[in-house]
Amino acid sequence: MLARQGEDETTRFRSERIECMNGKWYFAIREKTQMIGPFNSKEGAEKAARAYAADILAGRTDTDAMSHQFLMRAFSLT
Repeated sequence: MLARQGEDETTRFRSERIECMNGKWYFAIREKTQMIGPFNSKEGAEKAARAYAADILAGRTDTDAMSHQFLMRAFSLT
């Protein structure tokens, strides 16, 4: 198993970052303690999580990335 970038060791057990609560789907990120969502489907939450990660890797701040996620949900793009 490969280590994540910036980590010396591998971690064999990681928690699931996509979760269903009360019929709605959410994703978790390391930077926030609360779940991000709701999304109508698991696929929507997964898509939003990938988009959030891409935003962060592209250099957006977490606030800008969250704003982008809000706009995607507002216009039903997830």
